[in-house]
Amino acid sequence: MKMFRRAVVLKCPYCGSRRTFVHRWILRYDRCRTCGIRWRREVGFELGSISLNAVITFAVLGIGMVVAFIATAPDFPVTALTLGFIGGAIVIPVLMFPFTNTVWLAVDLLSHPPTEQELIEAGIAVAEQQFLAEDA
Repeated sequence: MKMFRRAVVLKCPYCGSRRTFVHRWILRYDRCRTCGIRWRREVGFELGSISLNAVITFAVLGIGMVVAFIATAPDFPVTALTLGFIGGAIVIPVLMFPFTNTVWLAVDLLSHPPTEQELIEAGIAVAEQQFLAEDA
């Protein structure tokens, strides 16, 4: 549960740091900049976060449609509703993108805890990052 709480507020699910994967909302760093855990832990990892994003988007749009149809019955403003839902279908996934990425990483870390090899690679990546920062 702690990993999900961290992920929802855009912290690294593994270490809880704010110096996580999110870079300018849409972009991502390859690793957490604090603990070094890799974001993309296996080939196709993004499919989970994209699927989660789609489910959330469809749920919000579906609930919005039901509420809008009930509120405007019997005279539906078709053009306004259509434009509003098209706008929502574009904006909601963009807004949810970093959240679904960190939440999906939490799901993956809980279902497949990092191996010793992953943790060693993470430690090496953090050490290299610190070394490069000291050189600069």
